[in-house]
Amino acid sequence: MIFSTQLRLLIVGCIFFGLTNSLRADPCGMVPPIHTGPVQPIKRVGLQQTYVFYKDGVETFGIRPGYEGKVDEFGMLIPFPKPPALRKMPDAIFDHIANAIDPPEVVVHVQEIFLEQANAAFNAPVQQSAPDPSALKYDAVRVVRQEAVGMYEVAVLEAGSAAALKNWMDKHGYKYPDGMDEVCEEYVEDRWCFVAVKTKVGQKDGVDPRPAQRDVNSKLPDGSTFDGHVQAMGFRFETDELVVPMRLSAFNEGELRNIVYLLTDSPKKSSSIPEEYVVRQISGEQLIHNVTQPLPLRIIGGGLADIPEYRRKTLPTERNPEPHNGAARDAFASDLLAVSSGKLSLDHEEAEKNLLNIGERLGLRGTEIDALHEEHLAHERKIAVASALDSLKEMSLTVVDGDFPREVLARKNLRFGEYKMPARRNKAEVYDVKSKQPAGKQPGVRHVGTVDWEAVDEQIAATQSTLPQRSRVAIAEISTLALLGILFAMTGIALHNQRKRKAA
Repeated sequence: MIFSTQLRLLIVGCIFFGLTNSLRADPCGMVPPIHTGPVQPIKRVGLQQTYVFYKDGVETFGIRPGYEGKVDEFGMLIPFPKPPALRKMPDAIFDHIANAIDPPEVVVHVQEIFLEQANAAFNAPVQQSAPDPSALKYDAVRVVRQEAVGMYEVAVLEAGSAAALKNWMDKHGYKYPDGMDEVCEEYVEDRWCFVAVKTKVGQKDGVDPRPAQRDVNSKLPDGSTFDGHVQAMGFRFETDELVVPMRLSAFNEGELRNIVYLLTDSPKKSSSIPEEYVVRQISGEQLIHNVTQPLPLRIIGGGLADIPEYRRKTLPTERNPEPHNGAARDAFASDLLAVSSGKLSLDHEEAEKNLLNIGERLGLRGTEIDALHEEHLAHERKIAVASALDSLKEMSLTVVDGDFPREVLARKNLRFGEYKMPARRNKAEVYDVKSKQPAGKQPGVRHVGTVDWEAVDEQIAATQSTLPQRSRVAIAEISTLALLGILFAMTGIALHNQRKRKAA
């Protein structure tokens, strides 16, 4: 992936980004805030997180890049061995994948009476254009497919040369970055295709309807900038071997720490990356448990029997995994369903893109629109997940985290072989995927799975009714002694007061 250096701004519809008096735009949950003022050229910021799925010749490559810099310098160029199917992924996808590996805990503090609550948190089959096997001329570019996906305009391209690719991108508003010729030529020789991406952004103030309004102005002020993460995207394609196309990312300015979540049929590592970069591995069976069973319950200062009735009633909602890792569950199941069905783009994924494109034409973005889309697609997605999730038990998820050397990324695509990491390192105490650092030893007692509260109450009752006779006698004796002590104290006080009166 590489950030390009020029794009054409396009506004569609009547509701988009709003520039306030402070010249800061409402991101609407889709793109980072917009600012104005002097800025540096585009560069990557934050963690580069990548989701990769591979099984039986089908691969998914998912990203949500973060960057800062001028709005009109953002775009992406990603090479693929074959034309991919495109889809929008949930913006929280990487948080949900992390929570699928290390689910967040619901913590109850008993002794301190401190209650910590969990975070609230148009069907059309895709027409895949078969690439023409004939070689392209040096100066030719073949447009395999063009489509809009949410806030992005996307073109899938084949090129006869890097120069031809550059000319096409310049002509159509996708600026080809300098310094990539040699690497792109190698991809051209290997008959790979390229996915070029540019954004569609504009200001809200200039297009909001007003009385007597006759025209609109969607142009952003000069010097407008982004700072943050943009919409997550997924690319599903066919390939004979697992390959992560990250060579072009070596040309990005900024940080190069990469985290790769690799869902495959066995634990993996890359021969190009030190094995210490493999920080976690988890079986498919454990993933199924983590995304379908209640979140872990941690009790500090007591046990299950010490949790009061009113607190028990809130736990089922708090321990529901859906708001925390449901997006990861859906992504895993959808990829597995794509393999079993032989369709690179599933019906519910195409329906979502149709809804997104309708929203874009009307200028509708934001969490409210996303919620309406989710409500419409929930039933179909639920059926798809149910039919494929069981296949997850055959898979394994590997997490790779480290500063990938630029020279390694630029030289060749990442390839992976089988590798099982040492058990002593493969635990949250050493690396918690949610926080990206060691979790350390936690206080209290951890409970997993459902809790049978009737059994807990029966155990409490049984413990109270079978209190040993000897203990009951001892308690009675202690009570008698305490009563006698009180009587002796009262008698002493009375005698003391009587002596004082006589002395007076």
